[in-house]
Amino acid sequence: MKKDNTLTSAKEVVKSTAGKVIKSTEETAEAAIKMASDVVTKENVEKTLNAVKDTAKTVKSKATKAATAAKKTVAKKIDIGFYVQYGGKEVSKQFLLDKIHEEWLKSHKLSEIKTLDIYLKVEDNTAYCLVNGEINIDLKL
Repeated sequence: MKKDNTLTSAKEVVKSTAGKVIKSTEETAEAAIKMASDVVTKENVEKTLNAVKDTAKTVKSKATKAATAAKKTVAKKIDIGFYVQYGGKEVSKQFLLDKIHEEWLKSHKLSEIKTLDIYLKVEDNTAYCLVNGEINIDLKL
């Protein structure tokens, strides 16, 4: 049998197809290249391409199922209201955050806040705030 460029072009076709169809699965692409090394005839090239396409469909199907499962397991973000009532007054979490932001913006950028701890001391009618573990803000309520 005469050896010509069929093998080289078949490898190029399979590599190209594998690269376009199966970008995220290196093992599958390697398997396709290994299969392409046995290609000698046009018939074998078509069989190899069909095998690569079938493998790509399987990978895509598994990826879709995994993505669907991941979406289902992600917990929904719940907005929680938090209120403290004392001495005929009511203070909400949002009220405290707004006041802290106002005070912080007087001398800093809002983007500088990394952590925020709030200590509400009812008997002093004050919220003590620790920003980034260092800076204190005292808010009279």
